[in-house]
Amino acid sequence: MTPRFGWLASGFGRRFFEDFHFQAADAARLHELGERGSVVYVMRYSSRLDYFLFNWLFVSAGLPLSGFANGIRFYYYRPLGEAARLLARGLVQRLRLGKRGRRNAELVGLRELVRKGGTAFLFLRSDKMSSRLRRRAGAVVAGRSELDYLREIIDTRFAHTGSVALVPLALFWRKGARPERPFLNLFYGGPERPTDIGKLISFLWNYRNLAVRVGTAIDLGAFIDAHRSEGRDRIVKQVRRSLLIFLRREEKPVLGAALRSFKRIQEAVLGDPAVAEAVAEEGAEGPRALDRAEARARRYLREIAANQNPTMLAILSVAVGAIFRRMFGRLAVHGMERIVDAAKLHPIVLVPSHRSHFDYLILSWLFYEQHLVPPHVAAGINLAFFPLGPIFRRAGGFFLRRKFEGNRVYAAVFRSYVQLLIKDGSSQEFFIEGTRSRTGKTLYPRLGMLRMVLEAYARGARRELYLVPVGVTYERLVEERSLVEERAGKSKRAESLLQLIKARRLLRNRFGSVIVRFGEPLAASEYVCSRYVDEGPALQESELRAITERLGLEISRRINELITAGRTSVASVALLGSPVRGAREAEFAERVRETDALLQLLDVPRSVPLERCMAMDQPEATVDLLIQSGLVTRTHSRAGNVLRFQDGARESLDYYRSSILPSLAWPAALALALRGPSSRAVLCETAASWLELLRIEFFPREGEARMERLGRICDHLRERGWIREREDGELEPSEQGLRGLEFLRAQLAPLLECYRALCSAVLDSSGEGQRQALISLAEELQREHLALGEARFPEGVCPIATGNALALLVQDGILACDGAPNRPEARFLPGERWGELPALQERLAQALHTP
Repeated sequence: MTPRFGWLASGFGRRFFEDFHFQAADAARLHELGERGSVVYVMRYSSRLDYFLFNWLFVSAGLPLSGFANGIRFYYYRPLGEAARLLARGLVQRLRLGKRGRRNAELVGLRELVRKGGTAFLFLRSDKMSSRLRRRAGAVVAGRSELDYLREIIDTRFAHTGSVALVPLALFWRKGARPERPFLNLFYGGPERPTDIGKLISFLWNYRNLAVRVGTAIDLGAFIDAHRSEGRDRIVKQVRRSLLIFLRREEKPVLGAALRSFKRIQEAVLGDPAVAEAVAEEGAEGPRALDRAEARARRYLREIAANQNPTMLAILSVAVGAIFRRMFGRLAVHGMERIVDAAKLHPIVLVPSHRSHFDYLILSWLFYEQHLVPPHVAAGINLAFFPLGPIFRRAGGFFLRRKFEGNRVYAAVFRSYVQLLIKDGSSQEFFIEGTRSRTGKTLYPRLGMLRMVLEAYARGARRELYLVPVGVTYERLVEERSLVEERAGKSKRAESLLQLIKARRLLRNRFGSVIVRFGEPLAASEYVCSRYVDEGPALQESELRAITERLGLEISRRINELITAGRTSVASVALLGSPVRGAREAEFAERVRETDALLQLLDVPRSVPLERCMAMDQPEATVDLLIQSGLVTRTHSRAGNVLRFQDGARESLDYYRSSILPSLAWPAALALALRGPSSRAVLCETAASWLELLRIEFFPREGEARMERLGRICDHLRERGWIREREDGELEPSEQGLRGLEFLRAQLAPLLECYRALCSAVLDSSGEGQRQALISLAEELQREHLALGEARFPEGVCPIATGNALALLVQDGILACDGAPNRPEARFLPGERWGELPALQERLAQALHTP
């Protein structure tokens, strides 16, 4: 390396490298290693452009410059006079020593450099056109020759006691996977090993996307001491393998799997025995029927398959980034490092919450910005309209129909395509809720996609894969109005070009913060045990169904735990704490304080704006975003400010409240249980029974974890003075805690009113009827209760919650159903435990009674 560059290299560096620097932590670590002794930087493939960049970065960071690099002649980057002298010296050395003599001189120079504590660069593979044209035997010889440099370093450390650190480096000039192009790869190199020409072209196109990865240093002395008895040759191979593993893992999430052409995808999918069997069965009537079935399979694959394109990803990154900056005040990301680490090892499948069409745009954009290949996203066929359909397909979207029943060929093609993505190592993303939530809560999981993923794993598509729950929280939802209307029963508008054009007006608005939290990756091997992996085809239908359901509920539970409490959700909780249409600002502020204290007790993540409001002791500021949106108004009066909202706003506020209701359901259940004196154990057991009743809504944890959490909440309420202990040791509400406990009960009251109305409708129908008829009757009864004052919360009228109540009755055996209870055509009959329904209805009525 050189401390000074020639005028051409200096101009190039100032133009393209000036804004690049090592991260402060990396630079400090490299400085420390340099002070201890020799540092050898290791890269997988040699490149003059990479070496030039690191020379520039080392000079900028004040790091010791490299005195050796195998396979690199670097004189032409120096000032003209120095370059001429070095060129002449090199020619003389070549004539005097010959090729082998020069190589021996290089090895001696490397040995002396390491012994004196200098800095060197070691490329495990040189990059010359001749190396691409060698036969296998020649390539093996070349690889052994390049291994001599690593052996020389290790031999030097064997003979001397100085510190030697091997530091892996990975450098990426571009983002996104690249299609397979064998002929062009000869001249430009593969995605992981481009030639100098390919590097330069890629650099000029993508230089702003540069990413440098500095690996954990290998202490060569400690490594040798630990393995000295194994011999030098063995140590050389182990060190090289450790370096290659690191470098490959760094490349894997950045470069991703090579993108197959549609022709190769078609060959793999249609060649799948399961697809061939389905096609053969469909075409069993004769040759013409078989031809039609094969043509239909090809048509289905064209309808389904993604066509991810790096150029489209680059264009969308710019466009989508501009939209985000215009619409959202802040985009906070937590846990992204977990995804980076997991993606280095095995394919990942993202399973996010689904509140908005922005969910998949945000996640794909984040991946691209972090130098990760964006996932292939499972999207509904309703999004395949022009022009978004072709754009989404090139961004990695693949499309599925809402129903597979009765079309075995389509189901086989789709299942085979998902399996192919997993086999290729591509990241995927699907929404376990199946659709955007119209309630604000995480919907009960739909398990079709998850089952396909687990089937592919069980059949041995990959050794391991990770499922990653993701919580995406919006302080204000872009589609707020349409989702609330659809929740109330209004028909969903089909996505179209006209709808897309109308949506441009949203760019004029601001929607607060977006918070993305990535959870701990769940290894498929922890759920599908090894005997299933070894005997995948023998996996029984019932066993796979049970595994899928258990994992689906665990993912949904973790999604709930990743949802962030923001200003709008906490303010909505405070405003909906009673059936009236507002609150005095002082009372509102106190409710916010109590809600925030409970959220902290329950370890619910909070947004930065919410934390700032509470740190500044301004809880009333949490309502500002709702005031800006027009949902709430602030009026002044002599007794203090009043916050008001219209009846029509309750549903929107309930949507925001519902995002954190899975957490607040725990203290609310305890408040429901605390109607009179009770022992602590009985109180927690009764609260646990309320959580069990609402399990389809919130997926609460079970067993000891449930009782431990309820115990902590009980202790908290005692500390706040809401519960007092009597002389006989039993607990009861305190005088000062009555209003607070009623505030907590009000959080679940809309759901309980909905469940009570459904029980009444089922009893009136003698337990028989079609799903939609029972839901309509329950809603009619609930509106009647509201008109008569027997119900107090209009937001409780919700067909989704009513459907959940029906599913609960089926799970508990009170009703029986011919098929899945969430199907519109499902019919219900009295179940084995039909006689328990009146007691359940009475229990709900007593819980809703206000003294």
